[in-house]
Amino acid sequence: MSSGLLLIEQFHPGDLFWKRVLSSENIRNPNAMWQLQRVYAKGILSRGTPASASRKYLYGPKTNIITSRFTILPRRYSTVPDGSQQWPVDFVPTRLELKSHPLGWEVLQQRVEPYFAQNWKFASEREKKGFLALGFSRALNEMFPLMLDDRAELTGKMHYLALLVDDQLDKMEMSSLLQYRERVMAIARGELSPNRNSCLEWMLHDTLTSMRSIDEVLANDVTEGFCTLLQGQTTENRLTVRHLGPYLEYREVDVGRPFSANLHLTSAEIKQASALESCTFRFMGAFNDIYSWEKEWKTYEENKTDGAHPFSAIFILAKETGLSYSACKRMMLVYCRELELAFKRSEEEIRQTSPPLRPEMIKYIRGLEYIMSGVESWTKWTPRYQT
Repeated sequence: MSSGLLLIEQFHPGDLFWKRVLSSENIRNPNAMWQLQRVYAKGILSRGTPASASRKYLYGPKTNIITSRFTILPRRYSTVPDGSQQWPVDFVPTRLELKSHPLGWEVLQQRVEPYFAQNWKFASEREKKGFLALGFSRALNEMFPLMLDDRAELTGKMHYLALLVDDQLDKMEMSSLLQYRERVMAIARGELSPNRNSCLEWMLHDTLTSMRSIDEVLANDVTEGFCTLLQGQTTENRLTVRHLGPYLEYREVDVGRPFSANLHLTSAEIKQASALESCTFRFMGAFNDIYSWEKEWKTYEENKTDGAHPFSAIFILAKETGLSYSACKRMMLVYCRELELAFKRSEEEIRQTSPPLRPEMIKYIRGLEYIMSGVESWTKWTPRYQT
């Protein structure tokens, strides 16, 4: 019996289709086997790992799936070695349109960053320089090209604060973190007055108060989106997620309608756009996981806690498939490209509905696409995700 046939029988006993494929001349054809491996990998992701696949694997940051019972098929999906810094290999270029705001990132930077340089209490001058070097003004420039000029400053402040609050809470122990999280959310909602000696509290309060003075409905939507995101990032339930499907659902967080572009959608339109939003939020989470993996793994290695594990699609996928982390990063990149296709298909279905879409809805759809392309552009180069 060929090693290839034994490999498939280990995972899919009785699968006559695979037996016919592998008993043919294809087993001696490297190109055919390369195609087969790609089809098989796609099947694993779509169906989940069967119970019969539960073998003991050796895996690690740079380790391929290994068993003692059969010969491994040659790797032909990439010519880039596991340890290479050239990953991930972008098999398919993005289909999304990338657009910049008319003001340009330099103007956005001048409007927002001095506020934080002067008021946020960074632990050191080095930490301040590191934060300002993240280039988040470039992210805003490409994520929100439809942003109104008179809302650009407040939109920028809110997104900078979200990053800083996330970093601040990351430094806290879980017991104190959960208690303080509730206080931060109450301040964001205007239910508590901020401590003026805490830059996090008064800057968050003042920014959202200013947003409400311009557009209370959308500002409250931003507030609830911020609180939902904060809860998702700090919940203890993160420790119980072990499979890719639930993880992707967990990362699918509704962050609210865009205050920046002054788009007021009806309840029917929000429901209509739900499939597009799902693609967008999953794309953002997956792309973040791909490019932040090295940094997240390093942090985990330096601060191991009993029962804890990296909260990342890369880690979960490696556990479920036995593939190396580098391979899983490439697989998740393909997943992101498939999300783009799903987004385009959903958009086409929505546009074919009757009556015709309102201009606000058309603009919202475009805005979701720009968020995805902007996230990809910034994530690929920002120092935030470098080790």
